Amino acid sequence: MWYLILLAAVYIAVNVFLWHRVIRLLRNVHGALGKKGVMIGFSVIYLFLMSSVGTWILFEDPAWISALKFINNVWIGVFIYALFFVALAEVVTFFLWLFKKMRKGYKGYRRYIVIRGFTVIALIICFSIYGVVHYQDTDVIKYDVTVDKSADGLEDMRIVLVADTHLGYSVGNDMMEDMVELINEQDADLVVFAGDIVDNDYYALSDADEIAKTLSGIRSRYGVYGVYGNHDVEEQLIGGFTVPVGKDALVQPEVDEFVKKAGIEILEDESVTIAGNITLIGRMDASKPNSDEGRKSIGELMKGVDRSGPVICIDHQPSQLRQKADAGVDMDLGGHTHDGQIFPGNLTIDLFWENAYGLDKIDDMYSVVTSGVGVWGPAMRIGTDSEIAVIDVSFAQ
Repeated sequence: MWYLILLAAVYIAVNVFLWHRVIRLLRNVHGALGKKGVMIGFSVIYLFLMSSVGTWILFEDPAWISALKFINNVWIGVFIYALFFVALAEVVTFFLWLFKKMRKGYKGYRRYIVIRGFTVIALIICFSIYGVVHYQDTDVIKYDVTVDKSADGLEDMRIVLVADTHLGYSVGNDMMEDMVELINEQDADLVVFAGDIVDNDYYALSDADEIAKTLSGIRSRYGVYGVYGNHDVEEQLIGGFTVPVGKDALVQPEVDEFVKKAGIEILEDESVTIAGNITLIGRMDASKPNSDEGRKSIGELMKGVDRSGPVICIDHQPSQLRQKADAGVDMDLGGHTHDGQIFPGNLTIDLFWENAYGLDKIDDMYSVVTSGVGVWGPAMRIGTDSEIAVIDVSFAQ
């Protein structure tokens, strides 16, 4: 709880800083914009946006909650870019001051403040609009891998990997219809959902039955399998951060029913055999396992598995890659990272994961990590794409 209090204090302090910078800009643009009425009007709007991270709690009407949550999700992205570009502008101003190129009282200082302010605002608006529009377009990315094992005479297999749909306030049936159409165009042998199917709350889905019906239209020769991720459990979130409410972080029964209607078979530390001798292992999530007992190790899950045939592991978070390779897994399929989702996160995400995105190989095991279809937190994608991953697997004969 203390980290939330600290986070809230920092959030408020940063917002006061940003609010002050806009107020200063308005006063420098024109005297009329510095009048009391304008200042109060802007302050009320800013306070509404700033507080949107938590004001939805005051409402019971799902329509109001949905609207405020979406505003909050967009605002988080706007806030991040406001902080980023304002900080960048402050750094530039510092160096101009340091080298005595521009200081308060210098000729042209007011003009500089106005140009700087409108440049920052233009960048924030452009990045935000692009991000909101761009995340709703889903791409197809393809990989080719070769597994040096026989698959009961099967020469190859096409797997479609889907992750991080985050169904809820930012992602609904329209995106799922587009996604299902793309999946069915691939003529898939196997479709895999690698976690974070919903965004923490079943009741965030505006039309769960319609979405389930859409997802049930996925075509796949050997079925549609999936695992749960850290956002499939029920948790109270404010600004994207978990707020402890005294309940265990477990998957809602309604979510279990929803994925069944959607035609997705969830594997929780379980394995199934498909296409003769291909073993498919589904793991509980590393951080939110949906079980008081935690999840089994990959060694435990590999006991009794026929390692002479291909072994495919579905694990939401692309972790423990070395252990999986050593245990005899041939392919590990995951998501979770969103490839950083928004710039500059896409430039730093590799620092936190052995394979943060794309195709990698650890000894004889392939790791495939998709950036996912949906979004978490900011309802934006900048520098990354919403996608499904198509993996063409060739087997030894």
